[in-house]
Amino acid sequence: MSRHFAFSLVGRVLAVALLATAGWVSAAEWRPGARVIVEKAGFGHRAIIVRAEPARCFVAYEGTDETFDEWVELDRLRSVRPQTTETAEPPADNDRETKEADADLPVPEPLPRGLELPRAARGAVLAEAWLEQLPRTEPGLPVLFNAAALALPRFDFGQVAGIPTARPPLRTALLQSQGRVRGFAAIEDGVVLYRRDDQQGFVAEGRLDLAVLEGFAPEFLLADDFNHDGETDLIVAGGPMVQVFYGSNSGRFGPSGSAYRGLAPVRGVAAGRFFTGALSTGIAVIEGFDTFRLLRLAQSGITPVDEPYRVKFDRITRIAAGDFDGDGFTDVAITAEHRGRSTGAWMYFNHHGANKPFLWPVGGRDDFARDLVVADLDRDGRDDLIMTDSEAEHGDRIRVVFGSAGRAGWEDPWDLISSEFGLGLGTASITVGDYNRDGRIDIGVAGRNGLRFYLGADYRRFSRNPVWPRLVAGSDFPEQRVFLGGDFDGDGGLDLLGHTPAFATGYNLLFNVTATALDGVHVPRPLYRRTPTQAGTTVAKIDGTPDPLPPGVPQIRYLASRAEPYGQWRYRIVVEVAVISDNVIEALDATCQYDNVDQPLQVVSAVARRMNDQQWSVEIVLPRGRVYEFRVTARDDKGRESEPLRVTVNP
Repeated sequence: MSRHFAFSLVGRVLAVALLATAGWVSAAEWRPGARVIVEKAGFGHRAIIVRAEPARCFVAYEGTDETFDEWVELDRLRSVRPQTTETAEPPADNDRETKEADADLPVPEPLPRGLELPRAARGAVLAEAWLEQLPRTEPGLPVLFNAAALALPRFDFGQVAGIPTARPPLRTALLQSQGRVRGFAAIEDGVVLYRRDDQQGFVAEGRLDLAVLEGFAPEFLLADDFNHDGETDLIVAGGPMVQVFYGSNSGRFGPSGSAYRGLAPVRGVAAGRFFTGALSTGIAVIEGFDTFRLLRLAQSGITPVDEPYRVKFDRITRIAAGDFDGDGFTDVAITAEHRGRSTGAWMYFNHHGANKPFLWPVGGRDDFARDLVVADLDRDGRDDLIMTDSEAEHGDRIRVVFGSAGRAGWEDPWDLISSEFGLGLGTASITVGDYNRDGRIDIGVAGRNGLRFYLGADYRRFSRNPVWPRLVAGSDFPEQRVFLGGDFDGDGGLDLLGHTPAFATGYNLLFNVTATALDGVHVPRPLYRRTPTQAGTTVAKIDGTPDPLPPGVPQIRYLASRAEPYGQWRYRIVVEVAVISDNVIEALDATCQYDNVDQPLQVVSAVARRMNDQQWSVEIVLPRGRVYEFRVTARDDKGRESEPLRVTVNP
């Protein structure tokens, strides 16, 4: 043992001893779940202990995701609650001051027994999903939920699990060609392109030429078919540079004519249909701290549009894009911070080129603002927003907020439980899709405790408790992150591509082997149902369905109809119906028949849009001066169809 090592070891032991006498807690008192303050770079950061060892602890910092989790030595830890020195007769004033100081600090309470998350047994094919909370007659009773039995997602490794990598990916994106999965792209050392290979799992086939970024390292990666040719295109951003690479059926990517160079580093990217006309696709980018702007995409290059938008906060933290009001144009959602505190999520509605956007708060609470994910969860044609929060004091939480027609706000927020026994599960990456193959969209969240799913149960109903997928062998799912969902083997089920976070061991491909049409699947009725609204302005003749119908068959009830002028020669005709069923209604099929001059009987398809859990709207634009006969049928997730409802509308 060298002299330097001996002196350093003695110094560390003395330091730990002095810190223990000064109010720091000894190693024996650190336990998983304890709230601590970590001294780092001269500042104290609140954290929670996830794992404890004799010489160090693995901590998760409050307000950050698991990418910042790390091992911390004991001499950098101290308790959130200050340690008081016991005396034989403490003075009354000191005792009162200590109690007042302790009253300001949150007291950790054990998780109620009724809220312990249920785990499916080994070999189980069904999982218990908690839906609405049941009302309690007395405050002391345990918390109970309206429970459903849903299929448990199951996966299996193929012959080759994946491919090793030298470093973990910063971002990943799925590559598709004519609707089939070709491979994926990942930011590792540059942007690496992988293609699917039956023999080796995945093969790195090349890298993007990032010379247009002028030496800046790539930080953001987006994939979509921006020019609508059936091939995936890529947007890469690094430093102040943004460039689009257009894909081809040969698997090669070519950059646009010119890249965009801003005046400040780009710290967020989102894409969508922001503009009218032929060049409608654009990009929303965060520039600097408190501004974002819109860029227009074209083969010739990326150009800015109008002036940047400046927010009244210190910093924009996240940006997402989606059509949240259903008008066909993409809106922008952001999260922001002011004076180091989250201000929540905010919406900028697209006014098709208006100079002043419409700003609207999202979610109503400022703590759901760590990350944003956009998906049409209820399949009503309007995008919905998934917001996550990773906070050591309250645990990891997820909120789902559904988009609504018009610009009146948001509907039906759902808070999903994510904490288990006081320890956060993490929200590192989110994937959305039908992973248990029951026709309903699920939400998958990967974190420090592996991958979990919030199963979709019905229209705008998701399990409040997560379920953990299983392998065919019955073992627990391996801990992975950076998940991408895609049908890699062409069997119609969503497979998973993940990356093992520890030591960058490589990508892993797991194939979906969940059985379809399982026995025992049960979705209970919602505790609260809306009353369908009626707004009829036309004369309608109803040919109702026979009553009673066989058990389990969906029933359609006519509500109202109206005709709105659509130019000088046409009507926009709307028929509102209610669908009553114990199961999940997947689709509403509608056709309209009317007399035409050239063709005596003209039959066209009408567009059906879901308005809420029971109500549907059938819309079509047709010439005036006719009598219109609608034929409407509903189909549920069991494959059963309703008897057709015939509605004759005479404006």
